[in-house]
Amino acid sequence: MRRSLRFVSLTALLFLWIQIQTSCSSRMSGEGSTVPPAIELTQGESSQKYNIQLDFMKHHMSGMLIVRRMPDNEIRIVASTYFGPSLFDFSLRNDQFTVNSCIEPMKKEKVLKLLEMDFRRLFLSEKGTRVKASKDSTTEKRTTGKGFGKSVVYITGNTPGDPAQIKIKHPWIRLTIRLDKLSNLDKLSKEF
Repeated sequence: MRRSLRFVSLTALLFLWIQIQTSCSSRMSGEGSTVPPAIELTQGESSQKYNIQLDFMKHHMSGMLIVRRMPDNEIRIVASTYFGPSLFDFSLRNDQFTVNSCIEPMKKEKVLKLLEMDFRRLFLSEKGTRVKASKDSTTEKRTTGKGFGKSVVYITGNTPGDPAQIKIKHPWIRLTIRLDKLSNLDKLSKEF
């Protein structure tokens, strides 16, 4: 009698543990499948421009990010301050990440690796990302990694592949990168 009662108790506990694990695990779309890039870049299209803000602990940098897909399928990423000096100039192609130029404080291997991972998540398809949309479907949350390698990308905007705002957070190292899409500046300059 006691043996069967122990067996039933252990079975019930095992069943309860399995239920808790499956209900607490994130049921998000995209987990295990390929997630499309947050920003779709088509070849031959004009450059996409964003206001960029980098916040690291108490330090703040802002400027403009210009991104363009080149004819050889290379993605060129250039950030500069509003006063002209370039912060960085990167080239991204499938498995290759090239640093064309970069300011001295960012020339650290770990910083460059972190930026490479962030830009890959934005402009290339990726696996292993957990995706969750808000109730009104205006914001999408993409989570990748765990611990110090964890990053959370918030994508705001109703047009897939052309978001109005992107916020990348690295909670453990207190780094936030915010991109706000700029309207087409070419049309504005022609009007004046």
